Amino acid sequence: MSLDASILTQNAKMEPISHRRPPRAYLNWNLNFLLAFCFCVFAILQGCLYVVKPDFEYIIGKYRAADDFISRPQHVTKEKYIRDPISIAVNWDHLLQSKADSCELIQDRKVAPLPVIFVALGRSGSSISWSTIAKMMGDANPEKAFEITGHINEESVEFFNSSIPDEFAETWPSDYICDLQHNFTTAKAEEDGVSESDYEGHGIVGFQWKPYIASYGEKGIYGFQNIANRKIPVLYQTRNPINVRLSNMRHDSQKYQTANRLSPHCAIGDDECLQRHFEANRQFEFLVGKKLMNWLKSSERLKQKVLDTFDDMHIEYVHVEYEKLYENMNKTVNEWAKIFKFLSMENKTVDSLTIEEVQSQYTMAKTSNKTHKDIMSNYEAVKKTLRGTKFYNLLD
Repeated sequence: MSLDASILTQNAKMEPISHRRPPRAYLNWNLNFLLAFCFCVFAILQGCLYVVKPDFEYIIGKYRAADDFISRPQHVTKEKYIRDPISIAVNWDHLLQSKADSCELIQDRKVAPLPVIFVALGRSGSSISWSTIAKMMGDANPEKAFEITGHINEESVEFFNSSIPDEFAETWPSDYICDLQHNFTTAKAEEDGVSESDYEGHGIVGFQWKPYIASYGEKGIYGFQNIANRKIPVLYQTRNPINVRLSNMRHDSQKYQTANRLSPHCAIGDDECLQRHFEANRQFEFLVGKKLMNWLKSSERLKQKVLDTFDDMHIEYVHVEYEKLYENMNKTVNEWAKIFKFLSMENKTVDSLTIEEVQSQYTMAKTSNKTHKDIMSNYEAVKKTLRGTKFYNLLD
């Protein structure tokens, strides 16, 4: 046999390499490589989305715990919620006409009240603070700061996700507050038959924004940017989260009674209202252990998130604490002075301000004077949980 014939015979006996079954390890390596490649492509695409658009999902995920603990009482389902009268629906059709008329915020305080946005969660003393500030700023009969962004978390989700028309997506805070301000000018007062001595354009006008997690969606972020761009001052009031929760527990325990339901507040001198509140001051079992610590940490993160948002977006704001305003054992007026200096009250007036002068403008009475030990049925267990932590001083 010739050499060429021998080579051909050997090749005929060999199986072509392209038809051989690859070893199993080789298959596994290819599969792993493919999965790793797909994961890298996915990660790169996600990174591009993050650069182009704020990572709202991350914010929601990070602060969902705080929202769950603070926005809704643990023993109440959303189906039981009753819309609060201070939570109102915005008349967008009316605002559309105002927007078409190119509404501009009025800067002259002698002509119109100062536009202000009040940021605070429920049971943080926002109602009495708003009323007191407005009266101190010169409005004898101030309007309420309606909670247009939602009284409860579910309403906030509805407001930011479906209520705001596209025409207002980026400017809804200034559009709303501008129209509101123009309804309380001296000229408007004269049209309505209000004498100049009764109203001279003083005071404040605006709305309350409860910073639930829905506030950090797209239209909420646009709202913050709009507030910064239009330089609308923001008052941010916080309260000891333990007191907020206890207040919610007390109100929610009787909120759904058909008769003698607790009102949110009591006017000074309304003895019947105060009596109902004092009778509702029973004991409650509070969170303890890991649940309590996680809740307090979530509350702290949410407060810091609000402050960071204001700072990052260059919003003009002042942060005050309920306890320093209303439970000031030294009877100092420093926390109130912070507010009035921020709102540009005359320096001479602020410097001579006294706590008695501020208290004389209160329209609501204190509805509970009990301590944490009186209200918590498991006070010692709560105290044991907090001892040695940075949250221990929240307990009285």
